Parts: sequence; C-alpha cells; structure tokens
Amino acid sequence: MYKLHVLPNNEWLSTIDREYTAYKASIKPRAAAVTFLVYSGISYAGGDSKYFPEQMADSYANAFQIHQKPIQTAVIHKKYIRQLPYLWYLLLVAMPVDIYAHIYQFIFGERDAFLEGGAFFIPYMCSHWTLLSVAMVSSLVHDFIPPDYWFLYFYLLRMNLVIHEHVYRFTLRKMSICYRLFEFGLFMCAVNYFLLEN
Repeated sequence: MYKLHVLPNNEWLSTIDREYTAYKASIKPRAAAVTFLVYSGISYAGGDSKYFPEQMADSYANAFQIHQKPIQTAVIHKKYIRQLPYLWYLLLVAMPVDIYAHIYQFIFGERDAFLEGGAFFIPYMCSHWTLLSVAMVSSLVHDFIPPDYWFLYFYLLRMNLVIHEHVYRFTLRKMSICYRLFEFGLFMCAVNYFLLEN
C-alpha cells in the first residue's frame, strides 16, 4: 500500500528501504500507517531538498489520515506538505493536527467509542511521542554519524516501532464500556498511588 521513494546510489535511502521492507515482513504491523510515516519521514534526511519528496506526498498525507482516524486530515496534509519546507510543515501543521486528533482519539477512539483504547491509550501516546523523538534525530544521524554505525540508530528505531506496535494492539481490543471505565479507573489509581508513594 505504501511505497518509499528511493534515490539510486543513496546509502541512507537504501538502508531505510531495506529496514522498512524487513520490518513489514517480520512484524506485519497493524499500525502500517505509522510505520510508513516513520520510515518515509526519516528518508527526508537523505534527500536533496528542504521539501518532502513529491513522489511520497500523497501517500504520506493518506497515512496521516489513517493514523488520525476518524478525523479527516488528508486534505490539510496534502496541501501543506507541498507548500512548506518539511521541518516547518511538521512543526506548524503535522504536530498541531496530530495533537488534536489524539486528544479526540483519547476520548472517542478510532471507532467513536468512548475511551476505546482503555488505559493503554496513555502508554500508547508515550510510545508515540518517544518514536517521534527517535525519528526526529534522523538528520543528525545522517549528517554526523558514519554509515558504519547507522545500524545502531535503525536498531533503536525498530525497537521503538515494535514497542509501539504491541501497545497499539492493546488499544484496539474490543471491550464493553464498563470494562473500559474499570480498566481506566484502575490505571488512574495505580498512577495516583505511584505518584503519592514517591
């Protein structure tokens, strides 16, 4: 469904394509949109422009819409990913839209069910922002770390994607409203207990 754009003779992009293909084959992610967003996003570091590659712009916007469902965001992403340099687009458009979408998902879930993700939505968001942080340092890795050591970065990225995938699967469980409230209440009690003990 999602295809990366790889420039010939570009070691960074070839490595990303290899890692992306291997991850999809071994994990078979349910969060395929997030997987594509991460790998296509870090591919920017190996490009030769301030703008996101045109060949992946529509796929990137559509992946954001899948990730941010039920909010319809593809039109916003398709417009601004082409108009703004990529890093400005992430800061001014993608991040605020993502924050809004995830607040909505926290309350109503991906399928408009109150607290659909239960207690696991909070660890899912922690995993989400950790994964984003790892992805955002890709330019530094590309520019300042010798290619022989890139495998360490890709290992860290893959580990974060695996954790994100497992936590995401917990948010998709089908639960009754009573169970979701019970689980969320238990989680809040545990957090409260932990905070009061320390």
